Amino acid sequence: MKIFDTHSHYNDIKFNDDLDSLLKSLKEEDVEEIVNISAEIKDSESLYDLTKKYINNTLVPKMYYTIGLHPDEILLKSTDSIEAINLFNEYKSYLKKDIKPIAIGEIGLDYHGEGRTEEVKKFQKEWFIAQIKLSRELNLPIIVHSRDACKDTLDILKEYAKDMKVVLHCFSYEKEIAFEYVKMGYYIGVGGVITFKNDRKLKESVELIPIENILTETDAPYLSPVPFRGERNNSSNIKYIIKTISDIKKIDEEKISEVLYNNAHKFYNIK
Repeated sequence: MKIFDTHSHYNDIKFNDDLDSLLKSLKEEDVEEIVNISAEIKDSESLYDLTKKYINNTLVPKMYYTIGLHPDEILLKSTDSIEAINLFNEYKSYLKKDIKPIAIGEIGLDYHGEGRTEEVKKFQKEWFIAQIKLSRELNLPIIVHSRDACKDTLDILKEYAKDMKVVLHCFSYEKEIAFEYVKMGYYIGVGGVITFKNDRKLKESVELIPIENILTETDAPYLSPVPFRGERNNSSNIKYIIKTISDIKKIDEEKISEVLYNNAHKFYNIK
């Protein structure tokens, strides 16, 4: 079985003490490739450095990185501001580096919890649209974070991301919405939540949509699957996600893993 973790955060402080040994153990557990996803402004540099550090190390999984701002991390300023323009120019500069980012993300909308005023939502939407436009300009796929923002996310993607490569990271909406995204040619990101007993919506979505529209992810160090729920997550745990998808789809695990591995290469334009 070959494992491709399409969404993780190995620059997180939770990996500071044992990253080298952990990555070596992941390779031994069939994890072949990992994409580290940007969320904060500082992530672009740290993820580039992390990728460069391990680029020639055959004892660890091959790693890639993305650029972009999570909706919780956007500047509460217009994307026409000097700060935003400088940030986008910095992102563009990574396309000139020896190791280039392979996607924009994670970007999107998050209306969950307190403090999501109308002004905050307005800025989130503005930054989401601006980063989609940047993705189109740079010809890169998009990793979308969407929480409690189903309608606005769908409306923006329909208007600004038509015919683009898009994955809905950590998908949490109803199966009808999943099917709507699949009709648009998008991918659904499936992580550890699929193994939770009380999860219904994601299981129903996975049952409905084609396996060719699914990407497996960990969001490591977060969202560990059963039987490690609540513990630090890592990419080897994707095997539990694959097992659950196999049970739902009634397709052999090896076949499932092969399709998912190929899906990741196709989405990220990896030869």
